[in-house]
Amino acid sequence: MTSDQVITEARARIIWGEPSSSVRGFLVSNGISDTVADTKIKEFVLERQTEIRRLGIKYILSGVIVTAASCGVLLWLLFAPGSFNAVRWLGASVSILACIGLYGIWKLLRGVIYLARPQTEHKSISDVAE
Repeated sequence: MTSDQVITEARARIIWGEPSSSVRGFLVSNGISDTVADTKIKEFVLERQTEIRRLGIKYILSGVIVTAASCGVLLWLLFAPGSFNAVRWLGASVSILACIGLYGIWKLLRGVIYLARPQTEHKSISDVAE
């Protein structure tokens, strides 16, 4: 393998979530110097963390939207004019709206974790995005 191919493979391994120490060993064993290996690994880790933070922002936005929508519908059912008729529907709707709201909160918290601490995620970027 050429040095460009080795570096490309190392980048892919970091993006896939492989530990930096393992990737460093791969680079050094394929003829890349220690300083170049360390520099490239830092660059790739920063790229991975940037991508996870970007996904975190998407999760936060979608979590806020889903949670706000479910809370808004629930409040509308409770306080809408003619709420006596809405109460009849409330019993069936509360569990569905609660599940939707909890899902939104879960996405929001997941996004905050990805934004604040991207290094805690060890899965592949494609697995994180699902």
